[in-house]
Amino acid sequence: MSNLKLFAKAVGTTARQGRLALRLWAINLLFSLLVAAPFAAAIQGQAAHSLAADSLRARMDVDWLTDLGTRFQGAAPLALGLLLAALLLYLLLAAFLNGGIIGGLLRSGARPTPAEFFHDCGLYFWRFLRLLLLSIPLYLLIAGALHGLVAGLLKALTRQAATEWPLVVAGVLRLLALVLLLGIVSMFLDYVKIGLAAGNRRSVLRETWRTLKLVLRRFFKAWGLYLLAGLAFVALTLLYLEVARLLPAGTPLLLLAVFVWQQLFVLGRQFSKVLFFASEIELYKDLEARPQLSDK
Repeated sequence: MSNLKLFAKAVGTTARQGRLALRLWAINLLFSLLVAAPFAAAIQGQAAHSLAADSLRARMDVDWLTDLGTRFQGAAPLALGLLLAALLLYLLLAAFLNGGIIGGLLRSGARPTPAEFFHDCGLYFWRFLRLLLLSIPLYLLIAGALHGLVAGLLKALTRQAATEWPLVVAGVLRLLALVLLLGIVSMFLDYVKIGLAAGNRRSVLRETWRTLKLVLRRFFKAWGLYLLAGLAFVALTLLYLEVARLLPAGTPLLLLAVFVWQQLFVLGRQFSKVLFFASEIELYKDLEARPQLSDK
């Protein structure tokens, strides 16, 4: 089946499973509110009885930020610790929710109830957590070794550059290479998650090796489908930025409009996340249906 047909099926599946995206949005909003609450309380306590509050509605005041940083200088390690803890909790939350997304998409034609969604989250959590731990050195290898080789090659090629343009192009190519490498790793790990859930397999290492053989045999097909889903996300982001640029800020009503538009973008990102998994599941099923690509 062609990538366009697979992508079209994935779009239809994502539309039918819209409740998955809504649940993801609600959970992410609740998590964000819990993380932002202590910082919002600090800002409110600092600006509530200050004339700076009026200017903050229109723009972020640098002098006020400097004063705030000086006042809470002693609490910087605590704030950094809270941010790192929030990041760790979000990674765990993402691993937990991925089980609900994949489990829901694998249910043929049925829309998972909240109980089924959270059941799938818990069912696959420990497998996905082990995969998350396994992915850390993989990401470090990509970001460090492989990207370092690309950066070194580009640096050698531009060492004798007479103008700044080769350096600018090399910088763009370095960033593009990093994004592509990280995207490939992310795509591969998605297929490992799908294999663990679809085959109800528990060995992460064995499934990683199995998925590696499966994906490599149709790498460009898998990568092309991943890019199609990525283009949908890029289009969504550009739409958000263009509309956000047109929305003025300065009054509570307009701030509310900006907040609503931001939340619609976050909801769109959750639909995009479901679309990524849905397209990958369609290709996974297509590859698994071919005897020469499945396990003997």
